[in-house]
Amino acid sequence: MNALVTSLNNLNDEQLVVLARENNEEAFTRLVSRCSGMLKSLSAKYCRDLSESEDLVQEGLLGLLSAVQTYRSSSEVAFRTYAYACARNRMVSALRRRSGEQVQSLEEEDELPDLIGGTDPASLVVRQEEAEQLNKRLRDGLSSLEYRVLMARLSGYSYREIANCLNITEKAVDNAHQRLRRKLAPILI
Repeated sequence: MNALVTSLNNLNDEQLVVLARENNEEAFTRLVSRCSGMLKSLSAKYCRDLSESEDLVQEGLLGLLSAVQTYRSSSEVAFRTYAYACARNRMVSALRRRSGEQVQSLEEEDELPDLIGGTDPASLVVRQEEAEQLNKRLRDGLSSLEYRVLMARLSGYSYREIANCLNITEKAVDNAHQRLRRKLAPILI
């Protein structure tokens, strides 16, 4: 299993898509891992409520699944760019179904992130590996609550929104945030 995961880490997104289409669950899991930050960031553009954001991430995952099934490697578009568009369209459609209105992004510009296109593949791989290493260090060094509070704060949620979502008090969120600041201070300085 470990050798499989290591070999999958060495594959690019397009190669993982081919394996995922052949029902290789590990390949699809690797794609989800690589795209999870993009999905969270994208969902944060359309809502500020943490529970709605989680629903949008789920919609984005369905968009990612659709992207895996419909992506053509012969196209000139990178898989990640295609997946971004599929996930975004799925999220916007879900919001329209719920509200019956035109959906506006909470950000002024709704462009593809810089890391999706226009960067050489070697840099993307290095940045992805660095992000995965940082995420692993955070998960290993923080409690589950601290990690969830950190991710929610990075997504722009207030203490109240986090407390409501996690069914804890705002004081518990503040305490977790203060512990985060102490633990992360040496890294950030």
